[in-house]
Amino acid sequence: MKGLLTKLKIHVKNYNFLFVLLFFISACTGPKLVLDTNKVSFNEVLDQVQRQNNKIETFTGQCRISVDSEEFSGHFFADIYYVKNDSLLLSVTGPFGIKAGTLFLGKERFIFYNQMTNKFYNGTIQDFEDKNFFQFPLQLRDLVNIFLGRDDLPSMKIKNYTIDDGTFYIQAQNGNDGYQIWVDNNTGHIQKITGTTGDRVSFTREYGFFIKSNGLYFPKQIQMIKPEEKQGVSIFYENLSINDEIDRGKFIIQISDRAEQINYFRE
Repeated sequence: MKGLLTKLKIHVKNYNFLFVLLFFISACTGPKLVLDTNKVSFNEVLDQVQRQNNKIETFTGQCRISVDSEEFSGHFFADIYYVKNDSLLLSVTGPFGIKAGTLFLGKERFIFYNQMTNKFYNGTIQDFEDKNFFQFPLQLRDLVNIFLGRDDLPSMKIKNYTIDDGTFYIQAQNGNDGYQIWVDNNTGHIQKITGTTGDRVSFTREYGFFIKSNGLYFPKQIQMIKPEEKQGVSIFYENLSINDEIDRGKFIIQISDRAEQINYFRE
């Protein structure tokens, strides 16, 4: 190809969009948890959070993004398409409708087309898991979770479990990492989570303006702050849809015939 791609279209194939529509059963939210720590254990609360996350089979959304860091501050717009355990595509537009780029994550494969520099990166997810994209202060493992409004919680030792401001409050520890978690009993979702390392706050994430889509609650507003790095990201979904069929054409990336291709594959 001599470093150039000629009107390349990348078709993301073999992704199972014809999943059985079990979400009519499984996507229905579980019973509202009684806001009483004597009747509901912290394990039940955390299980409810995990169940809500697991019920998202597909996701489509259009959102506004605000980024604030010492290196960059600005606003973006993004379209996101997600199929559980399969693929995620994030297409980002900057101010004045300028195309910033497209990011695709498959089960193993990674594709990033930077339209600002006209470079096309191709490799495995492991090659890119510690990199940042689109001027976002988010590494790959954070990026997926924040756009899907979820948190991957480790095994934790519970230190405190109570009611705080009308929500379940859990304080927990995993080694040197501490967590404070506020869970809304109505939606079964985390409203706020703060992570600490030692005596330092490493991050705070907040979720708000929950709406229902196909029986599942999802936050329209998501915010993450990393105080030590002086970094922040805010996401506001203008439109979103959960567990509706996604046109596989949405996962086609069109690359300029003048784009420079850069391959990253580990031996």
